[in-house]
Amino acid sequence: MNHPTTPAPARPPRQRKATRAQLIAAAADLFAEHGTTNVSIGAICERAGFTRGAFYSNFKTVDDVFFALYEQRNDEVQQRLEALAADAPFSEQAHCSLESVVATILRALPMDPQWVAIRTSFAGQAQHRPEVAAALREHAEQLRRHLQPLLLHVLELTGRRPLDSVEDFTRAVITAHVGAITQSPLHDDPEAVREAVVRGIILGLTTEQ
Repeated sequence: MNHPTTPAPARPPRQRKATRAQLIAAAADLFAEHGTTNVSIGAICERAGFTRGAFYSNFKTVDDVFFALYEQRNDEVQQRLEALAADAPFSEQAHCSLESVVATILRALPMDPQWVAIRTSFAGQAQHRPEVAAALREHAEQLRRHLQPLLLHVLELTGRRPLDSVEDFTRAVITAHVGAITQSPLHDDPEAVREAVVRGIILGLTTEQ
């Protein structure tokens, strides 16, 4: 007979934050090893060295851990974007080359095939789970909102502007970046392919001011 899991005793905020971080890190390792989010709560607890009670004090499901990891990745990208926006050459130059723009965007968006594979695997559930689709859309929009100001700023320094809405243009750049990473195992120089794809999207979807 199965008995309900007894919740773990309340932990001090700092300790709970550390526990949550360790559970996310353990899940990230397992996701990467398996190439999917289809791992068990028990496996995450064992890897992190915590009980199920500790898990349920922080998360309800493995999906919740995935989205916490997604938010963490988005925060890391936002920090890179803020650092790049404050970079002196871009804050002071009156003009810069398209190559500089592409290089800046690629520095902001990490080349991480494992993470893209995990995200793609999880996104496969979206067709049958509306709540997953909605959550993925919101996280994708967070990335778009973070990237858009820097993308527009450096684009203006080249004397170009988007042909369509700024929002659609930014989504297209992100899609090109993710698509290039998805295809990276098929190429000897995936970074060169990513650069060519992002450069092509920028040229194709912008015009001179």
